[in-house]
Amino acid sequence: MKRSRVRERERLRAPVETTDPAALAVYAGALRPVVASLRALVEDATAAPSQRVHARAFLRREILRGIRELEARLDAASPHPNA
Repeated sequence: MKRSRVRERERLRAPVETTDPAALAVYAGALRPVVASLRALVEDATAAPSQRVHARAFLRREILRGIRELEARLDAASPHPNA
């Protein structure tokens, strides 16, 4: 039985069919929550310290996690030629 992190990583890196408009629309829809989460984290991180909701360490960790997820999903749609 695979661990949940391994299954999640495989799901994120699953190939994406970019020539099928319906599959591409589903893929883009799956990216929206990631981008929305990143936007909220960045808005919090750039707020005045007295208005910040989360600690800087939490914000940094979660922003980096979101960026890694976006990179993995983009790599699945357009793999690097030397990969």
